[in-house]
Amino acid sequence: MKTFVRVAATAAVVAIATAQRMVACPSCSDNFTKGSANAALGEAYSWSVLFMLAVPISIVTAFGVAMWRKQRSHSRA
Repeated sequence: MKTFVRVAATAAVVAIATAQRMVACPSCSDNFTKGSANAALGEAYSWSVLFMLAVPISIVTAFGVAMWRKQRSHSRA
């Protein structure tokens, strides 16, 4: 377990340290540059990806909570 934590911590540090270099292709990085003409477009793409990731997670979480509550109420009865 200690090895896993050490490897995970090392991977996290490397990912954080190199995050600026991992910006995507040159045109994508230009779109995210503040003050550029396409900054709003780049931010819109970013928000749309975040929403697309959040919707399935929200649905699965809501379904899981509903099943947990139903199981909990069923076991009390």
